Amino acid sequence: MNRIRLVHTTVFRLALRYTGFVCLLTVVCFAIIYWVTISQLETQIDAGLRAESTALTRLYALKGISGLHETIAALSSTKGLAASDTGDAGPRQYLLTDARFRPLGGSLLAWPADIAARDQVWVTLRLRAPPGQTGLDLEHHHFEMRAVALTLPGGYHLLVGQSLDELIELRNTILALTVAAVVLVLIVGILGGALVGHGVLRRLRNVTRTADTIMGGDLSQRIPEEHGRDEFDELAFKLNAMLERIEQLMTATREVTENVAHDLRSPLTRLRGRAEMALMKDDDPARQREALHKAIEETDHIVATLNAILSIAQIESGARRDWGEVDLASVCRDAAELYGPLAEEKSLKFSTDLGKVPAISGNRQLLAQAIGNLLDNAIKYTPAGGGVTLSLATNTTLPVITITDTGPGIPPELRAKALERFVRLDASRSQPGNGLGLSLVNAVAEHHGATLRLDDNRPGLRVSMEFTPAGD
Repeated sequence: MNRIRLVHTTVFRLALRYTGFVCLLTVVCFAIIYWVTISQLETQIDAGLRAESTALTRLYALKGISGLHETIAALSSTKGLAASDTGDAGPRQYLLTDARFRPLGGSLLAWPADIAARDQVWVTLRLRAPPGQTGLDLEHHHFEMRAVALTLPGGYHLLVGQSLDELIELRNTILALTVAAVVLVLIVGILGGALVGHGVLRRLRNVTRTADTIMGGDLSQRIPEEHGRDEFDELAFKLNAMLERIEQLMTATREVTENVAHDLRSPLTRLRGRAEMALMKDDDPARQREALHKAIEETDHIVATLNAILSIAQIESGARRDWGEVDLASVCRDAAELYGPLAEEKSLKFSTDLGKVPAISGNRQLLAQAIGNLLDNAIKYTPAGGGVTLSLATNTTLPVITITDTGPGIPPELRAKALERFVRLDASRSQPGNGLGLSLVNAVAEHHGATLRLDDNRPGLRVSMEFTPAGD
């Protein structure tokens, strides 16, 4: 089964294609080598034959037929083998005949029948010794020969040939090497493709195994990384980051569901109880109006909680709606005008320090809601006679919104928990709320790439949001 899967892997198929390409390239390279080598050797053979035939022709002109006969006899004396002075390898063959093609001397016993009587002709011969032929050592009989035939003055005929045995042997060697190289490339390519494909399958099996485990409900599983910094490790890192984010979202969704069910159960129960009590009471209009008023308050609380949850969900989805350049000073002034009178009603000293800062990219409505939540919390938890401050400044060119109060503050060990949903540090629940204020502010800050920090104001709490300028 694994072998079948291996053959069908993309890597194995790519390896086969690459192997085929290398085989084709190998064949082309050897073909070029073959053509260049054989052509060069054939050129050398022809040059040697031309030089020797020219020399013998001159010898005939100087010494006549007797001198030429003696020379050919000497050249053919070693069983018909003659070394070339021009450097081309292989034995030479000679034949001198009269005008009727009767042999006068040489290593060949008969004039080839397919060579006509001309001044000069180049041929490639395939020689066959007739049965019982003598005079030519059959051990050195060369069946293929390159030859030049000349007709000398006086009607004599001269044939000078060069055996092609060594050329044929070289040609066969090149062909054998080509076949061997192609077979070797095929073997190496298939084995390499199998090894690479096996490695890829092993890495993919890790991904598949992790996916099966996650589909089984274990969201904590991650794809193993081999720290080789290759494409698979990069993919595993990205997928693990995605799985981490999915697990966080699923955990948050589960917690939100549980918290929503827990936090809405009480107001819904109270709403139902008051409605039942209103039905059970007499027809006193004042009591009925009071019951309806409290029912509306509970309904408003439920609607506010659901709206806050919806806002956080929309923000954390990452969708940038109504995005544009925002003047933080203008947003802070609007918030100060809205919450300043509320602070004065509670006998709090409310002050602002709004400096000039660069504009940022963001959603003005969400930023106003976040600043409003922070001011609402500061005013809500600061006792009468205390103070609340809203400031806007730059920290090394980065806009920073800071809200301070002189309330009870938040202990350092609870500050991270305070940013979670439905977390209320007021155990007595003496103040109205749903535990989503700071969670919403944190979501808005992350959505805008800002950093939200909770620090000690001694006394009270200092909350700061540090932004990046527009265009960064």
